[in-house]
Amino acid sequence: MFNKLKENWEKFVRGHEVSKDIRPEILSSWYRCEKMKVDFEFGKGTKVTDKVLAESLNKRKDLIEVARPIMENVFEIVKDTSYSVVLTDEKGIIIDLIINQVLEENHKKLNFVLGSLWDEKSVGNNAIGSCLAMNKPIQVIGAEHYCEYHHRWTCSAAPIHNSKGELIGCFDLSGRAEDVQAHTYGIAVSSANSIEKQFTILESYKLMDTTFDSILDGLMIMNSEMKIYKFNHQIPEIFKLGETEIYNINIMEVFKDFNIVSNIFNNKQKIKYSDITLVINDKKIECSLTISPIILGDDVIGAVFLVREAKQIRKEISKLAGFKANYTFDSIVTVSSKMEELIKTAKKISKTNCSVLIEGESGVGKELYAQSIHNESFRRNGPFIAINCSAIPKELFESELFGYESGSFTGAMKGGRPGKFELARGGTIFLDEIGEIPLDIQPKLLRVLDDNKIVRIGGTFERDLDVRVIAATNRNLLDEIRDGSFRQDLYYRLNVINLRIPPIRDRKEDILELAKYFLNELNKENEEINKTFGHSFEDKLTRHEWVGNVRELKNIIQRAYYMSEGEVINNIVLSKQSGYVNKELTSFNLKEIEKDRIIQALSVNNRNAAKAAQDLNISKATIYRKIKLYSIDLDKIEKLAQ
Repeated sequence: MFNKLKENWEKFVRGHEVSKDIRPEILSSWYRCEKMKVDFEFGKGTKVTDKVLAESLNKRKDLIEVARPIMENVFEIVKDTSYSVVLTDEKGIIIDLIINQVLEENHKKLNFVLGSLWDEKSVGNNAIGSCLAMNKPIQVIGAEHYCEYHHRWTCSAAPIHNSKGELIGCFDLSGRAEDVQAHTYGIAVSSANSIEKQFTILESYKLMDTTFDSILDGLMIMNSEMKIYKFNHQIPEIFKLGETEIYNINIMEVFKDFNIVSNIFNNKQKIKYSDITLVINDKKIECSLTISPIILGDDVIGAVFLVREAKQIRKEISKLAGFKANYTFDSIVTVSSKMEELIKTAKKISKTNCSVLIEGESGVGKELYAQSIHNESFRRNGPFIAINCSAIPKELFESELFGYESGSFTGAMKGGRPGKFELARGGTIFLDEIGEIPLDIQPKLLRVLDDNKIVRIGGTFERDLDVRVIAATNRNLLDEIRDGSFRQDLYYRLNVINLRIPPIRDRKEDILELAKYFLNELNKENEEINKTFGHSFEDKLTRHEWVGNVRELKNIIQRAYYMSEGEVINNIVLSKQSGYVNKELTSFNLKEIEKDRIIQALSVNNRNAAKAAQDLNISKATIYRKIKLYSIDLDKIEKLAQ
């Protein structure tokens, strides 16, 4: 056989004759070598640079890790037949090999070593180079090699692919030609297949690990022996423990109140708590918790713990509930020197952590200042929780502010619920209408403010808070103290820094400034409309007694805007009020006014939108948008016109 192979080779390289018994894959490889001008009398491997080798080793480190055990097993099988086991990357660079001692000197002579390049262009056809060129397994024996240097050798190689089918390397068995065995080819193919399968499993594990660690929540897996054997990087952060400590968590102790054996292993039920406190190594962990059984067949083989930090939950709740301060000091419209001085003071106190009491009549904009202080402070990225103390039923006050534990009273949520103070952690809590807080709740609030800790209803331990408190009132709290309806000590605890917002009747220069601001906002909202104030209306505004302050002014401007017929607002009556309880304004839906006027115009013009728009001094596009906005039924309009 070897003589015939040599004869075929001689005819091809020296006489360009092609014998009919040359295998097709060998012949095609010889043609490729000839085209690439490979020297058939040579064939030593070329070592790549250290940098190129390092890059390849790093790129294919996972392949090397997977292939190495398989290479060692194969070597044990073939070592008595003088074979070396070789692994290359997709370019043909040797990235790992196990050399048979009998062949060690030959490896050196041929440069068949780590970091050598064994593609067809470099060393002619060989099992490695041809396997990579054709992307399929091949065995090359003796003089089937294009380069004469290799005629004493035989090699069998098979390609290795990743899960996407991409070529990532080659498994090769190389030895002396006289030791050629038919089963060597099969070993190479089955070994490459085994490496591919193991590599795919490794890819899956890495994908799962990446997914595992990319989840913002803590994930922890327990086996059937109640031992933790896997967790993501969030768990040590949430539990404030090292990795070893996580593995040593006593599940039965930490989760003793959860009946894991009964619920998870026996009944295969999911356990879920929206708000729970775990105690691990004397550390209190506030979190939500879900424990789900891992079921294989009919057996529970473990459980997955999904843990989310309470602060993360509260941050999301605050976002969803709109607990955010939208106003800044730039939002305050004023040309008053009194107000500018007040803003200057408020900006200074924003940088502190002191409690603030904002006083002022109803409608002066106390929450506007509270939000501005929050947004100017270092807590600006935290939640802003606003509570209207006059809107909370007396019996719910304590649970609303301080929260409750599971089962603390009838109707309490499973797992408990945090109060507004906990939701405000890291931010600001705004207690509006603080004078309305029930007297029996006041000492509890005082204690929270003094200790910066809370105990939930039904709870047994204190929870640390990090909250800045801003309170507001339109009452005279000193009078309330004298009347016995407000505690003096709570007043002084809240009134560390005091801001008193003057009513607009004491800063008349702001009346027209604010009125024009509200008018401009309405013009923006109503697109093509561009209404202005007439002189008589401006005069009425400046002479009016603004008992309701900015809120009353805003309502008046809105009403005047929608009630006025033309583009100039003039003939509007401002009713005098002894107190700001204008039933007409508070019950008047200004949008309904606009809707009624559109319906009336459509009715008069026999449902002709263009004519109705002309009568209303708005564009056709605007009236169609308003018709859609107010869901105006044109069929009914037509009946009214008949």
